[in-house]
Amino acid sequence: MARVLRDHPPLVPNDALRTHAGELLRHLEGEAGARFVLRDNETNEEIELSEALYDLLRHVLVDLSQNRAVQILPRDVELTTVQAAEFLQVSRPFVIKLIDEGELPCRRVGSHRRIRLADLMAYRRRLAAESKRLRESMTKEAEKLGWGY
Repeated sequence: MARVLRDHPPLVPNDALRTHAGELLRHLEGEAGARFVLRDNETNEEIELSEALYDLLRHVLVDLSQNRAVQILPRDVELTTVQAAEFLQVSRPFVIKLIDEGELPCRRVGSHRRIRLADLMAYRRRLAAESKRLRESMTKEAEKLGWGY
């Protein structure tokens, strides 16, 4: 069963955190091809991070260094319609319309709707793919008409 989102506010970077994230990011992208390890200061034992975790950390550092708030959520988390609207950057009534039209699945908890984060991510991917397909179609039409694209 999916968990309901707990109230963990996003990490909003301050000047010191933004600067530190930028420094770490520059180190990551340096010529040496930095690797990340966790090191126990008492035993000096090191554990290298996997490529996937390294990539996640890099994305977090990019966002923090660019003064964007960061929040990590489990894939199976369920969001309210208000949280889903914030995630998609649309209005709450629009999210409800998507649910009513069958574009977004949800489950009911009493009279409240809960939407899985995984379903929101899938919807956003479908939307991006459709947008890309339409842009490519428009570009081809413009080329046929000699509009110079």
